[in-house]
Amino acid sequence: MAQTYQACAPIEVGSAGLHLHLEPTNWSRKRNRANAVPRPAWEALLERPKAGDTLKFWKSDRWGRSAGHVLTTVNEVRDQGSTVVSLTENFDLGTKEGRFMFAVLPAAAEYELELRAERQAEGIAAAKRREAGGTMLPGKKKAGRPRVIGPAELAALRHLVNDGVSVTEAARTLKISRSTAYAALANPV
Repeated sequence: MAQTYQACAPIEVGSAGLHLHLEPTNWSRKRNRANAVPRPAWEALLERPKAGDTLKFWKSDRWGRSAGHVLTTVNEVRDQGSTVVSLTENFDLGTKEGRFMFAVLPAAAEYELELRAERQAEGIAAAKRREAGGTMLPGKKKAGRPRVIGPAELAALRHLVNDGVSVTEAARTLKISRSTAYAALANPV
């Protein structure tokens, strides 16, 4: 008897077979490339399908963080005799064209991820060079996130607090968060 497993958010697929419902947060957490996050529910899911079963998934990018890992995992499931079906992408992994498209999309996603990280690192390095050389962009004096509270607001905050107003009320008056007010008061600058 063929069984169906769903590796996605719970949705009903009318069938008398077994349905395995896993929330994406249980098995698709982001991970650092150097330190892989263990995914016990995902590993348990991959051990369940037998020959003739169908493993349904939402999107191909949920299989792993690299093209190599995605292809290895899908091939292991297919080698067990199980069918792999995408609910949102029109892949028929039983054909050579479907397998080709399934191989290309994870590779393109991995390329995009690495390209984005490279551009971000280049932007940070360029900002640090501009700051060190004193050639910041117009209107900026320092690289990084701009301060929420300027010198005038800090002086007003200190004046209100010294007059006996609570920090919470002073922050509300100046329309800043309470944590920002406490951080500004703790900083002697």
